[in-house]
Amino acid sequence: MRKFSRIFLTGLFLVAAGAAYSGEPAVQRFALPSHGALELSFPSSWHSQLRQPPGSLPPTITLTPTAGAPFQVLITPVWAMSPRDPLPNDAAIHDEVAAAAKSAAPESVEGTLPLQDLRGPRNRGYYFFATDRAPKPGEFKYMTQGIVQLGGINLAFTVLTNDGQDAIVKAALDVLRIAVQKSDGAV
Repeated sequence: MRKFSRIFLTGLFLVAAGAAYSGEPAVQRFALPSHGALELSFPSSWHSQLRQPPGSLPPTITLTPTAGAPFQVLITPVWAMSPRDPLPNDAAIHDEVAAAAKSAAPESVEGTLPLQDLRGPRNRGYYFFATDRAPKPGEFKYMTQGIVQLGGINLAFTVLTNDGQDAIVKAALDVLRIAVQKSDGAV
């Protein structure tokens, strides 16, 4: 009986934890100065905040839990600041993410941080995963970071999590896979 209770409670915990991460998807639009809008679909159990710097600079969108263990998903849409400076192509994005991985590698448990492909219906990019060798109290232990091409913008992203939050990382990568840029007329 005691073993059954433990199994039942463990199952109940897993169901509750799954519900906290999944939730009914919420689609939210974020206005991008002179670049239409970014449409993100994420679990309704996540809260969003947009930080818009002055002028036509790109904003940063932060996704956090409405309840439960902390995590952060930071997404910054990036666009060409002038016609002379076009957005990086696929090879340049690969190189940029590889450079970030190489920079993070010495502080990671893994030592080497291989790049992973991130592909969606319209989006393509790269990311890497790192475990902080010595996180300070209050800091996150895991980081997933990369860049995704999306229409006329790129999305630079960082996902910060702790133990037991693999589902958060998967959900965040799914948000990026299916992100949509809407034109100025669609806002």
